[in-house]
Amino acid sequence: MIGIHSFLVRAAACAALVVVLASATPARADSVLDGIVVVVNGQIITRYEFDTRLAPLHEQMRGRTLSTAEMAQVEQVKKQVLDQMIDDILILHDADRYKIKVSDAEVDQQVKEFLTKRNLNEEQFKDNLAKQRMTREEFRRNMRRDIIKHRLIGGLVSAKVVVTDTEIENRYKERKAEYSKDSGVQLSILLLPAGMKAEELKADIEAGKTTFAEAANKFSKGPGLGQGGDIGVIAWKDLAPEWSDALQGLKPGQITKPLKVQDFEALLQVTGIKSGEETPLESVRDEIYQSLQEGKFEKAFQEYMEKLRQKAVIEYRTL
Repeated sequence: MIGIHSFLVRAAACAALVVVLASATPARADSVLDGIVVVVNGQIITRYEFDTRLAPLHEQMRGRTLSTAEMAQVEQVKKQVLDQMIDDILILHDADRYKIKVSDAEVDQQVKEFLTKRNLNEEQFKDNLAKQRMTREEFRRNMRRDIIKHRLIGGLVSAKVVVTDTEIENRYKERKAEYSKDSGVQLSILLLPAGMKAEELKADIEAGKTTFAEAANKFSKGPGLGQGGDIGVIAWKDLAPEWSDALQGLKPGQITKPLKVQDFEALLQVTGIKSGEETPLESVRDEIYQSLQEGKFEKAFQEYMEKLRQKAVIEYRTL
């Protein structure tokens, strides 16, 4: 693949300088002539603005002939980036409704912290701005909008996020193995080819019509071919959250619900459990709290955005 998943992560986080700068780039005077992609509550997103936000992806694709699967990924990225741009507009409109303001001193402080975190001196910062055809004032304007967004979300969403001691204790009991030192799980993986349904194959395996290993050797497009899909022992702490969630409570021989792995439908089978030294609750309380808080915040944020979208007038033109 072409590293599109990593671009998605960077675009969503907006941590890299090029993404921050690109997202702040204003439309040129003649940008409307490039076409309108979406109108959100009367505010337009132009083709120029959209293409500017996609610049890192265009750079990755330069000079490549993409496979059908890669082209599908590109379309997925484009949709996700456009959704992010629409969400930004909706959030800022809501911030106007609540009359959220940010002072010049606050913006100055954020710009200073931005440069410090990225180890950029003044000359390097100017060079980056020049490469993006952007002025300092335009960058400050984007920074101000970012502060407003975080302040609004913090006030409306974070206030709904409460994690109790009982929830922390229950999570610890449910996932004690995860919080044990050097604990892990031995897994086999099966990435299904296009057209095959993971739920149906899982039912066949559980009915005894075939084994997981036989199905993996015959059908899988992932690692462990010829070895029944075996990918060895993975530490619980190294598992992706969606994998960890799917594996909870499973015993050796059992299979997860279908997952998405690199755009494939996938199944995981637990083939062994590696026990570790039990870690006291108090040693991992903060870690569990953070995990629960992040999950609740994401749910509350999605509910907030869904309400904004339901009330919005969004007119799509063309991609």
